Amino acid sequence: MKKIIFCSMFLILLGMVSYADEDEPVTKQKSTSEVVLTQEDFKKNNCQNVGDALKCISGVYVKSEGEISLRDVSSDKVVVILDGQRLNTSGIVGVNVAAISIENIDKIELLRGGRSAQYGADAVGGVIVITTKAFNDTQSQNKEAKNINFDVKTTYGSYNREILNISNMFNQKNFNYILSYRRELWDGDFEYTNDQGQRVRLGNNHQSSYDIFFKAGLNFSKDQTITASTDFYKANNGSPGLISSLTPTARLRYDNKSYNLTYDKKELFSGFNLKAQTYYHDYNIVYDYDTHSDHNSYVYGLDIQQSGQLFKLINLSYGYNFIKDKIVSTSVGNKYRDTHSAFANFTLVKQLSGFINNFETSLAMRYDYPNDFDPAFSPRFNISMGHNGKFNLGVISHITKSYRAPTFNDLYWPKDSYSIGNPNLVPEVGNNYDVGLTFNMGFLSLTSNYFVNNVNDLIIWEQDPALQNLWTPKNISKTNTKGLENSATLTFFNGMLSLNGEYTYLKAINKSKDVNKYNKYITYRPKNKLDLTTTFRKKNIEANLIYHYTGLRYTNSTNTLWLPAYETIDFNTTYRFNLLKLGWSATFEMTNVTDEDYVKVKDTPEPGRMFKVMLGCSF
Repeated sequence: MKKIIFCSMFLILLGMVSYADEDEPVTKQKSTSEVVLTQEDFKKNNCQNVGDALKCISGVYVKSEGEISLRDVSSDKVVVILDGQRLNTSGIVGVNVAAISIENIDKIELLRGGRSAQYGADAVGGVIVITTKAFNDTQSQNKEAKNINFDVKTTYGSYNREILNISNMFNQKNFNYILSYRRELWDGDFEYTNDQGQRVRLGNNHQSSYDIFFKAGLNFSKDQTITASTDFYKANNGSPGLISSLTPTARLRYDNKSYNLTYDKKELFSGFNLKAQTYYHDYNIVYDYDTHSDHNSYVYGLDIQQSGQLFKLINLSYGYNFIKDKIVSTSVGNKYRDTHSAFANFTLVKQLSGFINNFETSLAMRYDYPNDFDPAFSPRFNISMGHNGKFNLGVISHITKSYRAPTFNDLYWPKDSYSIGNPNLVPEVGNNYDVGLTFNMGFLSLTSNYFVNNVNDLIIWEQDPALQNLWTPKNISKTNTKGLENSATLTFFNGMLSLNGEYTYLKAINKSKDVNKYNKYITYRPKNKLDLTTTFRKKNIEANLIYHYTGLRYTNSTNTLWLPAYETIDFNTTYRFNLLKLGWSATFEMTNVTDEDYVKVKDTPEPGRMFKVMLGCSF
């Protein structure tokens, strides 16, 4: 394994001392705190869902249940937005991005760091903005345009995993839609090595789910569009529990529905656009074991915003947001939260002469007023400058203040096989500082970002021995986190070979007044995370070799227990061809090629080597 790291780092260093041809085009500059993933990235990593796409990015940690953690914060502090609507609710711990099929997705934007000023109180760690596929404006506005497309993909893999994806895109004149269906089945009862070194089978891990997504757009004119979407997700899964407290007959069922309606009007007045959006979520979680728990979470949302040019160099966007969160639970009764928010963002963009030829600065402000906690003001100041030419060089920095009230799950989550809520929590407040450098020249792209997060009353879910090792949220009086995120991409032979490295150094320290926890590392935050990807493309063939390294993680707040570092290798190859006037793709994927025995989370084993075979057809 050390040889693999050495060879990969040697190739990166070799590329750094190479020279590009003068006529080679400069690719788009990357940002240190923002990453955009496109359909090309989804294919490279053979992604089935949004979680697969994010797991190789520096500073991102994807849990086995599909929730995303960024830097030093947990999944419930990361806002996930799908086509403008927040998927986060006060009734769920974090958004399960593994339940969002990649077949519908056009791009994913990852925004690191505190973003409360722009995206609301929960965006302490960052934001994931997901945009679904749509026909482009030229197609939609051309009355003679007519287009229809079908995609079918079937997958079979280890432990009888079966996945079927069917999607249809249609466009005619001013109307277009996307309709997709995904069905997934998995036996899931894999073997693992227990603490006594014995090979045992994890039972009751089977999963069954389906997802139906529909999105339609209607153009009334060149400057007026209305878009509606809906999504239905159902799952009926076994819930094996923790190794230390197995639940061999527990069931966990999900029944999620969401609806979205968006109106866009360009040039409403004096160059200002209008966007109005309303949405509704109905999430139902049912847990059955010793007791029956029925947990319903409802969200009603309204967003109204305008954007345009205020003066020659200044762009302005402002708006109002209302969210009503409500839970109806057999375990904790009925709870609700109404949050009113107002926000504004001023941006100045200036083209300069000389070596530094572009400059941008922005100030964002947001005021959140929930009915059950004190109101909060969240500002964010950003400045960037750089040089664009035969090479791109940029400096980006921001300062922000973030705020987050405890979710209903933090406060009231009913006791189950894994966890229990804590009604004594208080809101957390954080300050975030980022400064980053970017360099881009033809074959080479480099980014490096240094960040500092200071949070008071950070809410962390930890296993509590006093509660039979159940996970429960607690306020840490103060935390200090410093880190460095690095990314390097090299491309050779006109794109035939590319190398990408993503490395994160993280030092997340507990500054609690408790002498047993003071200056200890926050649980499950590794110092080092490294992902290396080698991609080979030749005509219709593409192959990817991906190496993952995650460092040691402490599992208790006193740092007396920990999980060792682990490293895995994934491989996939795809062959694309035409047959019977149809476009086909055949893919073979193997994860954990070396069959490593490792654990991401204490008492929760991971499967060993697994494979998947996929066959897709487009017509």
